[in-house]
Amino acid sequence: MSKQTKKRQIHSEVYYGMVPLGKKDKIYGFWDIFLITGGWAIATWAYVQGGQIATMIGLEEAVTNTFFGMTVAGLFLCLCVLITTRYGIDIWMYQKALFGYFGLIIFAVIILASQLGYDVINAEVYASSLMKVFAEFGITIPEYLTPYIATTCVIFGAWIALRGPIAVRTATRIMVPCLMALGVFIIFTVFRNFSLQELLNVEPLYEAEYGSGLANYMVVLEWNIAFIFAWFASIGVLSRLVKTERTAYWGHVGGFSIVMASFTVIGVLTALAMLLATGVESVDPTDWLLELGGPVFGLMAILFVAVANVTTVAVSLYGISISTKVLKPELSFSKVVIFWSGWIVLLLFWGGIWDYYSVFLALVGATSGSAVALIVVDFFFVRRQKISMKDLYQVDGKKAYRYTGGFNIVAIISFLAGVAGYLWVYEPIEAVPRNDIFLYTTATGFSMIVSGLVYLLLSMIKPLNDYLRKDKKRE
Repeated sequence: MSKQTKKRQIHSEVYYGMVPLGKKDKIYGFWDIFLITGGWAIATWAYVQGGQIATMIGLEEAVTNTFFGMTVAGLFLCLCVLITTRYGIDIWMYQKALFGYFGLIIFAVIILASQLGYDVINAEVYASSLMKVFAEFGITIPEYLTPYIATTCVIFGAWIALRGPIAVRTATRIMVPCLMALGVFIIFTVFRNFSLQELLNVEPLYEAEYGSGLANYMVVLEWNIAFIFAWFASIGVLSRLVKTERTAYWGHVGGFSIVMASFTVIGVLTALAMLLATGVESVDPTDWLLELGGPVFGLMAILFVAVANVTTVAVSLYGISISTKVLKPELSFSKVVIFWSGWIVLLLFWGGIWDYYSVFLALVGATSGSAVALIVVDFFFVRRQKISMKDLYQVDGKKAYRYTGGFNIVAIISFLAGVAGYLWVYEPIEAVPRNDIFLYTTATGFSMIVSGLVYLLLSMIKPLNDYLRKDKKRE
């Protein structure tokens, strides 16, 4: 084997596989990771979230709720990136230590498959954008073609993803400044048409949905927290490429929390402006852009949204596909990208993500919140920030994370306790709080408290601590 061929294979495994990254392999600085995470966060799912919020609470409450909920959730979630940056591994590789070699597989398949629902939203808004552009020029595209048009967003996104992290970085460097400029344009357009007082005076369509303003506020807070924790599925793919832990942490907080909160609030503003202008409720940002921006600026903005969604799908597919290789490292990266692209297309033709949006958020909150709590407790308190790389990769027959037939029973019990706690305080199908505990913790917050506390308490029992820490001698 030639040196050049060997070098290419190593490069492929580092950037398209599960090989841990050393310092010399890391390519992202603060602005790289900030722009990539920010570009991901600015996608149309932020506008859709803002539109949903605007139906429940007023502008003042929406601003405080969104920035508070998303920032606090982000500060906690991004503790996970300290693990991935320090060891140069994906967060899913770390979860072998948490759930066990086989327990991880079951959990990962459920979470990774569900996370791609966000890309379905992006692809559908992309299709809506293009259809509205054609309509402005007198060309009407039948609704039944929507999933076919949306599929082209997935194809273009997959094409970028297949070219790896450099292509992803290049795409976001171009698009993110444009999208931020679009956000400024939207704010200017809204306030050109309506005063702040008019926007503050808009009464939410469903302000009596839960019987009190506090209940509405906490339901929205639940949505915002769940929205942030959804990032955990892909968070390690990007953070393992960052040069320092501090850079990774604050870059992720800035992009996944602050930028996302800002553009979610822009979504609230535009939804309220749309309601004032037409009396019609809409969570589709393309409706707002045409109504508020007019035929020229509106069409330009819509085209930006369409292109931005391609970039977002590219980042998502790259991240999810790398994470999937933890299940079977020998899987071809390109085949995994194609597989997940097909899954998104399947969901597009099913068409149910929009109809069950609150249920989708509930699934994310019930599973991701508990998982993040377990990761933080496991790494910082149970393992004292030390893991065995030999056992993670099962080098030289080291298998401390096999636990019981490949399943960490303690972690699984703790996780299920968190999910049970979630369902005890919140009914996800109808999105209805079940008891007053929800009003103090939200459902995701309560599930995190339960799962994290159960795991911590169980780990204090010596036989169980020995069960969890069979890797002690090889740290």
